[in-house]
Amino acid sequence: MAEYLRENAVDFFEEAEENLRKGKYNLAMFNLEQALQLSLKYTLYQLTGSFEKTHDIKKLLSQVVELSKNKELEKIMREEYVVLDVLEQSYIVSRYLPYKYDKNTVEKSLNVVRGILHVLGII
Repeated sequence: MAEYLRENAVDFFEEAEENLRKGKYNLAMFNLEQALQLSLKYTLYQLTGSFEKTHDIKKLLSQVVELSKNKELEKIMREEYVVLDVLEQSYIVSRYLPYKYDKNTVEKSLNVVRGILHVLGII
């Protein structure tokens, strides 16, 4: 189960990079949200044997920080709260609402997600 989450997280992250290159910014944001969400659930599963069934990435990240006591993740969560909020909202927005993400938003989000996935040891 855990390895499946990790593999899908990596696939979603790689797809986000590809969609960014293609200018498909809404899809890239959705892929980034999925990559982050699955990575956090993978980490929680590794730490506890389970994870909450939620799409709330800020809550999931907060749980990982609390359990792992990882200061680097805590710093990212504090400094990149707005980006995490945008990523969390993209789960719905990128698929259902008439909103277009721009290249700069996607690039910033990609860098934040890459940083978190790196700290988690996903990529």
